Amino acid sequence: MSANDSARTFVFIPRKVQRLGASSLIVTIPKEWAKRNNVDVGDVVSLVDIGDRLIILPTNTTRRIVVHFDGRHKRIVKHVSKLVLCGFVFGQDKIVISSPRQGTIKDIIENLQNLMVMLPYIYITGKDREVVIDLDSPVEEPWHALKVLGRHLIGYSENLLKILDSDDEDVSSFTMESNVTEIYRSNYRLLRAVTINTARGGIESIMGLYFFLYAAMLAAATDEMHDLGREIIKLKDRLTWDERERLKFIVEMLEVALATLSANMDPNSVKKVEEAYWKIRSVLDLKGDLSKIVGDGSTAFAYLVARAVNVARTLEIASNIMMCHMLTQKYSTLMNESSNSEGSS
Repeated sequence: MSANDSARTFVFIPRKVQRLGASSLIVTIPKEWAKRNNVDVGDVVSLVDIGDRLIILPTNTTRRIVVHFDGRHKRIVKHVSKLVLCGFVFGQDKIVISSPRQGTIKDIIENLQNLMVMLPYIYITGKDREVVIDLDSPVEEPWHALKVLGRHLIGYSENLLKILDSDDEDVSSFTMESNVTEIYRSNYRLLRAVTINTARGGIESIMGLYFFLYAAMLAAATDEMHDLGREIIKLKDRLTWDERERLKFIVEMLEVALATLSANMDPNSVKKVEEAYWKIRSVLDLKGDLSKIVGDGSTAFAYLVARAVNVARTLEIASNIMMCHMLTQKYSTLMNESSNSEGSS
């Protein structure tokens, strides 16, 4: 593999538009591109229409994205878990790290141990001072991955409600570890699914950008939800039963919003996004009452409410992005307008 294969480059290749038959127009495919992507006579390619551009994609699914790193750089070994996680999220299939320094392979494997627990799709082989990291996961559609994440989030929210209803410490510790790993794993699989289904063929796609941004914000919201859960477990004994009931109502609102924005959403349901938005607003409206809450309740309750508001704020951004996605997908027609169009200044 050449050095240019490790990163995507953009080369403009002029082609003359020719006529075929009475009304059809054709252009030829560059020979070098066809050879590099294993496209031959009789093969089928996909054309992606994104307004002012037409992207040609090979349908050969055996093509793999391989990224090479030079292991002589200490920072590569130090941050290898971040490189592998990013590679997984952004649709890479293999990461190769050349490691001429003695002991580098062992260090890389040790630095990846925690990530391998989170993502059991990482396979490491070391040979001739080289580490090969294969990244794999079940092939899935983004909407399916979103629903899987939603089911785990609903389970986590229900466990938080059980914690607020119980003084049993075993329930708390069980809840803490029960499905947190699955939530993060599902987040990463969703991001990977979105990347592979949209970004690999051209991140310029408006719909692909919307979905990727949405998935990223949803990942941030679930991370904050996990933090809220840890704080509830830590501080619940400082809450009165009345405060627990009020906090349960807030968690229920967040649960409904999370479920609506993930597990229960149809691909084109603007109404579902609107329903989630108003649940989120009911939590965000508490922000203006925080000073009153502090005065009327315990410090622990006020702190937990503030953390819940942070979750809602991130979910609000996610819902706005998804609303843009839905409205654009359902009601718009993307058109190309020339800069020399009539009436422009």
